[in-house]
Amino acid sequence: MATKRHSSTALLHKNHNNHNHNNMVKVRRKNKDSLLGPGGRLHRILMLGLGLVVTAMVLPQLGDDGGYTNTMTITTKKAATEVSYQTPLAYGTKSGGTQTAELVEQAIKAGFRHIVTGGHHASHNETGVGYGWKASGIQRQKLFLQTCFVPWDGTDFQNQPKYDPKTKPSTIEDQVKLSIETSLQNLQTEYIDAVVFHNFRAKLFDFDQTMKAWRILEEYVAKGTIRYLGATSVHNQNRWQQWINASKIPPTILQNRFHSNRQYDVQNQHFFYHPTTTTSSSSPSSSSLQSPQPLQLQRFWLLNGSSGQGGANKEMAKKKGITPQQLMLGFVMSLGKTTCLVGTHNLQHMKDDIVMSKCYPYVFDSQEERIEYATKLRFKPSDWSDYAEINNNDDDNAAAFKVCEAKVKASLRDDGLLEHF
Repeated sequence: MATKRHSSTALLHKNHNNHNHNNMVKVRRKNKDSLLGPGGRLHRILMLGLGLVVTAMVLPQLGDDGGYTNTMTITTKKAATEVSYQTPLAYGTKSGGTQTAELVEQAIKAGFRHIVTGGHHASHNETGVGYGWKASGIQRQKLFLQTCFVPWDGTDFQNQPKYDPKTKPSTIEDQVKLSIETSLQNLQTEYIDAVVFHNFRAKLFDFDQTMKAWRILEEYVAKGTIRYLGATSVHNQNRWQQWINASKIPPTILQNRFHSNRQYDVQNQHFFYHPTTTTSSSSPSSSSLQSPQPLQLQRFWLLNGSSGQGGANKEMAKKKGITPQQLMLGFVMSLGKTTCLVGTHNLQHMKDDIVMSKCYPYVFDSQEERIEYATKLRFKPSDWSDYAEINNNDDDNAAAFKVCEAKVKASLRDDGLLEHF
């Protein structure tokens, strides 16, 4: 579920990083430079050597009133991933085929740290992702590895003879267990940063079966094997509310197409982030239910779908000295709380995307200019307050963009972004 460019022309994509622009690349803190202090080099070496790096997660727990409250702390001895799930950019492996390992290695070396793949998915090579990240030389905790659970009766399901029994598991709970254990093997990891429940093109899977699968996924979160949960292709507010209400651990990630035939989800934007909290007495949740983490939207089909490679805004892109594809990614990143999934097979495009993920806050000079872009894209929200504001801290965003672009490009190396940037 990633965006691929049709053009082979090297783009100047500018890179968008974490939801907070000031987190452009992790800056080494003073206590990490110290030898003995918490987080110091010797402290980290000892912890890693003993296998005692502890990740703490706060999960909903059943309270006295029958509702769920965020009071249960789950710990695991697995190393904590340093990459946030709220990255503005992720590399998707759909249609990578036999090239997946090489492409993932290239993407990581170009600066990507969030990799999105799929287990038992006909269009993903999950095994290739495992080989790719291993070959990159980047430490596991510096990567965010995300996969999906595809029901065996799902349209995109593809069995894996190396691991799967000759007959499908009799229950969806057993399907989930087999899928997660297979993904751990394929990805060559002891934990998975995120697993999303796969729906095929908004053809929502049976809800009762979905919740049976979700309960098993929640158990894996409680054990520390999975860090975050999510869902794909949910454009229906009622289903999203139903999912939130029925979950002990609500979804943190929602992966949807960015397409005009769904009005780019503008009618759902506020609801996705602020679902109704009043629930029926038969629900396992209560009016106090809140997601443990803020929701992050992941967007695919950014360039290949109705946007037409961003062609409606060619003139604006030309004036800015960037390509329409670059400007398209910058626009989506500027909306906030959004991860752009890209799947280019071109190394230069990968590097260009990394640049955009760092510099997108400066890609538009004003809110008026962003609205002009949105109008030509037929992106028409009724309330822009549901989206991030345009950066107005600089008198000249265009100049700030160029400075940022030059700085990121200077920091790019074959092994990815340097830590000091």
